Amino acid sequence: MYDLNLSVPNITSRKYSNDNRFLLLKNYLYELNETLSYALAEKTQSEISAITGQINTMEKIQQETATKLSSLNTLKFKELKEKILSTAEEIEKDCNSAIEQSEKQILQTVTSDFVSRSEFGEYSANTETAIKQNSDDIKLVAENTETITTDLENFKDSTKAEFTVQAEAISSQIETLYITKEDALELENRVNSQIISTAENVTETFSSSVSEVKNDLSSVGGELSELVSSLDIYIRRGELEKGVYGVEIGRSDSNIKARFTNNRLSFYQGVVEVAYVSGSTLYITDAQILDYLKIGNSNDGFFLFDTTQNGLEVRWMDGN
Repeated sequence: MYDLNLSVPNITSRKYSNDNRFLLLKNYLYELNETLSYALAEKTQSEISAITGQINTMEKIQQETATKLSSLNTLKFKELKEKILSTAEEIEKDCNSAIEQSEKQILQTVTSDFVSRSEFGEYSANTETAIKQNSDDIKLVAENTETITTDLENFKDSTKAEFTVQAEAISSQIETLYITKEDALELENRVNSQIISTAENVTETFSSSVSEVKNDLSSVGGELSELVSSLDIYIRRGELEKGVYGVEIGRSDSNIKARFTNNRLSFYQGVVEVAYVSGSTLYITDAQILDYLKIGNSNDGFFLFDTTQNGLEVRWMDGN
């Protein structure tokens, strides 16, 4: 182990010919370039990992809170539903099917209604499916809604699926909405996923939101006046912009996105490409080393760039 002198080699010495001086300087610049490239690559990866960790931590806290609230009310919903159905004093059922045909479109609908009443409240379920065909598109919509009404609480759980075929695109969307209302609590939990396929690309989006929680929430560990949490994620495959093909991933709670193409992996802040990897080389606008960086490996030896009270120290560490 010894200190490494990073000063430019003494190419003015008479013992070197002109060709040797040029070769010596060329080798020095090449080694310096390799050193900086390795350092930037290592730092970029650590920055990305740190940012990802912060985002994951925030998301985990939001999801844990939303899950506790949603699980609590979903359990209440199921218990009330079972009690109403098992002690039902009055049950109503209805099912209808219809086909309407005109010069412009064909519409087929099927609806089913179910209502059960008991001393615990009223439970109702409604299912509706509609298929619409015209010269522009074919659309299938299926929706199921369950509702419980009591003196103290109201619950609504609905799922809607929609599939559309057009000349220029195919779109499918599924949405689940859960709403509960009572004197001490009001909660809306919405989950939505959508896939749109066109000749240029395929875009997949996922969104989740929890909103409007009020008053005391002692059952989940404290008082929370209001919570509004939302998250949107998308994955786009195909033509990302004119003449650019690949895969792009992004989120609504961050302006950072990643793009994979056939010749590079790019990282964006907004619309600005701040770093990319092409071949075996990393390109980055700016890098910051907080502690130290190591160039090489434990077997062959490595350079250690370390920050101390005296400034930057560069040492060579022998291998095993």
